[in-house]
Amino acid sequence: MEAYEWMVKYTPQTEWINQKGVFVWLAEVFTGFGSGLYLVSLYFNSLEGMLISLIIIVILKCGLHFAHLSRPLRFWRMVLKPKTSWLARGFIFLVLFIVFSALQLAFSYWLPGTVWEVAFKILSGIIAILVATYTGFVMNYINGIPFWNSGLLPLLFLSFSILSGLAGTIAIGLFGGNVDIIASVAGIRWLLVANAFFIAIYLWSATYMGPTGKRSVKELIHGGTAPVLWLGVVLAGIVIPLSIFTYNYFVRGTSVSLLMTAVCCVLIGLFSFNYCLLKGALYSPLTPT
Repeated sequence: MEAYEWMVKYTPQTEWINQKGVFVWLAEVFTGFGSGLYLVSLYFNSLEGMLISLIIIVILKCGLHFAHLSRPLRFWRMVLKPKTSWLARGFIFLVLFIVFSALQLAFSYWLPGTVWEVAFKILSGIIAILVATYTGFVMNYINGIPFWNSGLLPLLFLSFSILSGLAGTIAIGLFGGNVDIIASVAGIRWLLVANAFFIAIYLWSATYMGPTGKRSVKELIHGGTAPVLWLGVVLAGIVIPLSIFTYNYFVRGTSVSLLMTAVCCVLIGLFSFNYCLLKGALYSPLTPT
């Protein structure tokens, strides 16, 4: 885009997806995966899954966000504005999750069954939900991008987080972890159908968010980002895993390789979904077109 066309025509959002913005995309993917894996592992009482989720959040999520910052040593300043900034709230949620989940893991390992373990499981679960959804609230807060101005965004992020968390627990179970694989497979089948419905409703509703929202949807469906949507989100993220898990329902004894293929496809869908949200976002022109 030429310099003189900036904000005169439909202007793509680039801060969170181009160049160093790729770190934001990856960080949010691992936010969803880490928080979703923790929630599902909490349900199954899988210490392996909880530990892996904490490692994902601390190393990958936090590391990628720091890599994106131009002045990492000044990041603490945003914590001072939680009343007006969802980024500040998100950072606070993140710190609380790391502290509470670490304490919960310690109590679950050394003092299982105590009131402290139960208390920190409840606290960590609540904070994990906030961590999974706050990105949706951050994006929803940006009025200049109509495509993001939907109350469905936090729900979509939570749904994809739990979906990827179920996929992660299946992988853990296949490698001998303490997880009910049958329950995870059953849950993921229903959630795949629900996600397909949520995505369709989200895109349909975005077309009613003015001409810029409609242009964003058109770009996703027919434009340069369309292959990521159709191949990454729809085919790899929904159709293939749903087919495999449905086949698993009717034919018991599905091979480990087939189940791992489905797990990988679900994660590809998570990466692709976040990419489409960031890449398809357009700023409304400052002048009428």
